[in-house]
Amino acid sequence: MGKVTNFTIVYDRAVDNNVPTYSCGEWVTGRIVVEVNAEIEVKALKIHAKGQAYVHWTERHKSGSNSNTTRHYTQRIRYFKHKYLLIGVDGSEQVTVLPPGRHEYPFSLVLPHSPPLPATFKGPHGDVSYWMTAKLHRPWKLRIKVKEMFTLLDQIDINAPSLLSPQTASDEKTICCCCCASGPISLKAKIERKGYTPGESIRIFAEIENNSSRKVVPKAAIYKTQIFHAERKKNRVTELITKIEGEPVLAGKSESWNGVELKIPALTPTLMNCSIIQMEYSLTVYLHVPSSLNLDVKLPIVIGTIPLHPVNGQATNFSTQYGMNYNNFNNYSSTLPEGPEGNSGFLFTNQNPGFQAAGMKSLQE
Repeated sequence: MGKVTNFTIVYDRAVDNNVPTYSCGEWVTGRIVVEVNAEIEVKALKIHAKGQAYVHWTERHKSGSNSNTTRHYTQRIRYFKHKYLLIGVDGSEQVTVLPPGRHEYPFSLVLPHSPPLPATFKGPHGDVSYWMTAKLHRPWKLRIKVKEMFTLLDQIDINAPSLLSPQTASDEKTICCCCCASGPISLKAKIERKGYTPGESIRIFAEIENNSSRKVVPKAAIYKTQIFHAERKKNRVTELITKIEGEPVLAGKSESWNGVELKIPALTPTLMNCSIIQMEYSLTVYLHVPSSLNLDVKLPIVIGTIPLHPVNGQATNFSTQYGMNYNNFNNYSSTLPEGPEGNSGFLFTNQNPGFQAAGMKSLQE
C-alpha cells in the first residue's frame, strides 16, 4: 500500500502561508489536499470547524502554616464545533480506495452576522481563536491530523452615533499637610467623541484649577485594560500605551488645554461580544501632585476599524450594518449571504447550528 506524502488544509485567501483574515458574514473557503504515492485505503476523511474563547490562570493560596496550593481558574465558551465527513460513512467499516496522485476536497464555511462573533484575540490569560482540523483515518494505521488557524476581524464602525458622543469627566481633591488643608485642586476633561481609529489624534480639552500650595503637572495617557473572567473571579491586566505631559501649573494658578493632541499608535481594535474576556481602552487625564496621590479622570474610548466619515457624510449605524449592538447583545436577526459558486463543502448556519452540504454526511455531536 502507498503512503500519504502530503496532507494539508489550504485556505483560498491564504497568501505566502500567512494566516487568512475574515469578517462576520464572509465565507471561509479552501480545500483539503491529500497526496499519495500509491493506492491507499481510507475509512474516513473528516473536517472540523471550531471557534472558542478560553481563559486560564493560576493563583497561589496559602493552605496551612507552611504550605501553599495552586488554584487553577478556567473558563471556556464554544461558539461552534461541527464535524463533517468528506469520505466514508459514519459508523461503517467500508473503505474508499484512493488512486495515486493529488486529491482535493473543497469546503466552505460562512461566518454568521448574528449573534456576532468576537474577533481573534490573544492575551496573557486567555484567547479567542478559530480553526479548521482535518483527520484522515485508514485501516490499521495511525490517524493523520492537520490543523490550520484563521483570523476573524471585527469590523467596528466609529461613525455609530453612540461612538460620536462627546465624553466628559471631572473631579477635585483637597491636599492636607500637617493637619492644615489647602485649597482644592479641580480637573475637568472632555474629548470630542468616544470612537477612534489607529493613527488619529485625540484632541483633549481640560480645565485645571490649582488652589493648593503646590505645583501640579497635567498629563494624559492611553491605557489598555484586559479583564479575564473565570469561575466568578477576575484577573485584570493594565498596560500603558502612550502618554503626554504638559507644563506645570503653579500654586494658585489655572490652566487650560484647548485641543492638546495625543496620537493613537497602531492598536488592536477593542474586543467586543465576548463575555469572558474584555479588552478595552481608556484615556486618563490626570494631575501629578508631589507627595500626594494623583488627581485623575478616566474617559472610555473605543478603537475601531472603520474611520470617521467626512463631516458632511452620513454616519453609518454599525449595529444595522454589521449585526453588532454595543448596548444589547440579546436581540439578533440572522441573514446568510449567498454562497460561493462551485464550492461543495459545509455550511455553518445560525438558525440551525451544524453543517449543510451537497453530497456530504453530517456527524451528530
